[in-house]
Amino acid sequence: MSDNSTTTFPTQIVVTCGFCDGTTDVNWFCKSCAASMCNTCKTSHLKITAFKNHVIVPRTNDVMRLYGPSKIAEQCSIHPEKEISTYCKDCKVPCCATCLVQKHQRHEMLSIENAYLSAEKRLNENAKKLEKDVMPTLDKMTDETEQNRSEQRKKINRVRDEVNAFRIEMKQAVDVSCDNLLETLDQNEIEFDNLIKKIDAQKRKVRSLIKEIDETIQKGDLSMIKYSPPSPRTLIPEVQTPRLTIPVFNPRRDILTIIGDRIGTIEWTDRSSDLKHSSSPITKFDASLINISKVRSFSSNIPVSSITTAGTNTAWVMYNSSDTMYLYDSSGKVVRSITVKGSNGINDMETRRSREMIVTCNDRKVRCVSVNGEVSTVIDTFPFEPQGVCLTDSEDVVVCMRGQDKKNHIAVFSPDTGRKLREIRRMDGQGKQQITDPYRVVSNGKDLCAVNRDPKHVVCVNERGDVRWVYDGKEANLTKSFDLRGISVDKYNNLLVTDWNNDCVHYIDREGRLIQIILTQDQTGLSWPWGICVDDISGQVWFGSYFIESSIVVSKYLK
Repeated sequence: MSDNSTTTFPTQIVVTCGFCDGTTDVNWFCKSCAASMCNTCKTSHLKITAFKNHVIVPRTNDVMRLYGPSKIAEQCSIHPEKEISTYCKDCKVPCCATCLVQKHQRHEMLSIENAYLSAEKRLNENAKKLEKDVMPTLDKMTDETEQNRSEQRKKINRVRDEVNAFRIEMKQAVDVSCDNLLETLDQNEIEFDNLIKKIDAQKRKVRSLIKEIDETIQKGDLSMIKYSPPSPRTLIPEVQTPRLTIPVFNPRRDILTIIGDRIGTIEWTDRSSDLKHSSSPITKFDASLINISKVRSFSSNIPVSSITTAGTNTAWVMYNSSDTMYLYDSSGKVVRSITVKGSNGINDMETRRSREMIVTCNDRKVRCVSVNGEVSTVIDTFPFEPQGVCLTDSEDVVVCMRGQDKKNHIAVFSPDTGRKLREIRRMDGQGKQQITDPYRVVSNGKDLCAVNRDPKHVVCVNERGDVRWVYDGKEANLTKSFDLRGISVDKYNNLLVTDWNNDCVHYIDREGRLIQIILTQDQTGLSWPWGICVDDISGQVWFGSYFIESSIVVSKYLK
């Protein structure tokens, strides 16, 4: 802290003498007067009797920091005529000499200069600690955020390009449709124009004939007797005048709704909007939420190969060799049953938001079952046999397609027309096809996750069909071979997959990592688990056994 140099302040600041206002040789500072002074004023200052006890020191940085314009030596707030000179460590307050005598006797005191320097040292240490410990972390966060922003910007630009491309495609489709309508109107006008032209031509022909008759009469010779003009009937053109109607444009207003549904929305995969049916802002799943508690179980009387929820505390249950679906409540009572005649057996089913059912059937048809039980065919999958089925957020129908030609794949269909929108047969990064034998499928946000039977694993693909990850159960350290059957997705977009051989459920996060083995036989009493579904509204999971003495377990799996 010792700095015996003279004036070292920035050159742009002009230092003046506090007594003569001069700017030359202002090298001194009077502590008593709290004023800078030049060499001349210093000499004369000490010659004045009233000032002979004043303390004059070289004007250095430290001196000015302690006694300058922002000096510590302020006036005491209790005794304004006194200057603060000490600091009470016990009371943690600055005080003057009078305060010291009146209130701070026997307290530990510091000179105000030492207290200031001590505080300055402590603050400098804190500043260095912040610089050392906090700034690197913030710098790292800045770098990571910049990197994420750069990556996110690429993704945003890609999605922006997709949206603009879709807009262009939709505009082109609208232009083509409108051009066709306008062409129809133009053709109608052309038809009238052609008819008028044809009638006008015939009128000219008749006028010419009348003129010829007049000329024959005027000649007044015997040729008039032999002249035989055509019959008037033959001169009427054989044309049918179009019926005059007023065209009316009748736009299909429902197309606006369809377009709105097809355009879709922008979703952020790391935000709470991804959580299906979630009413809480939780964005990260905590494994401490897992808490298995069996609610009830009951006999289903049929092997359970598929379950789908139908509202709070109810679920549809079916067996894949039967053409009948049964609606159970959570007490085990059969509330209703629906038979899909001619299906040769139902493979899988899914409930739409309208409570209609989409079912895949062994006769290579995908059918829609209305709330009233009316059945209609919506998709023909021939020559493939439809297995698992699910619905995307826009309710496109996703079907696992299996055939004898080893060209198994997943197909996405329009729910309105039944037209195939795309197929998913993509390879992984090593060029190996992962979707070889799809059996069950669920929509996991923007992704599709399928149970593959051979080889046995769960495959996750994005909306373009690129393989994101494959789960093969190895990290579970199972005692028996991994054998998947049913799959469901919960509000956290975590997956629940039944394992037939190990009598348990694999609880997998959205990135394909095992969270925990849950709903084991010891916890539920259920063996050979197959069909499974999550009821996010009640927070329960339904799953059933394919065992001959079949049963359904309704259980809580999260707190």
